Amino acid sequence: MKFHREADGRLLVSLTRGEPVRASLEQLALEQGLVAAQVAAIGALQDPELGCWDLEQKTYHRRVLSGVWELLSLQGNLSVHEGKPFLHAHVLLSGADYQALGGHFFESRVGVVLEMFVLPYPTPLPRRFCPELGLPRWEPGGN
Repeated sequence: MKFHREADGRLLVSLTRGEPVRASLEQLALEQGLVAAQVAAIGALQDPELGCWDLEQKTYHRRVLSGVWELLSLQGNLSVHEGKPFLHAHVLLSGADYQALGGHFFESRVGVVLEMFVLPYPTPLPRRFCPELGLPRWEPGGN
């Protein structure tokens, strides 16, 4: 991973083939002391694992998409869950047939490159478990 931190705190991040996306970004957030950030990326992913939340069963339906996929868009945020950085992101992908697939992003390795903007915010975004939803959600400004 290569990154540059702008004077205003924004991070320009580049990941190369084979690097884990979630693990790399969460480690960078830990090292840079980020408590909240907006994340956007494009590139290509290898064997991405996606999910779709089932509110009734309170679980994710997961699926791994084999091969290299164009990453048309990764949009998400970094927050803090159980004292550690946590990436919550959704992706839109395209295969060789130019058809788009998308969902909640779990993990993937970079398939070719990944180019990412990380816009930090000073307001902490801790995640707390919400029984109604069955998962942890943002508590903006909470400690």
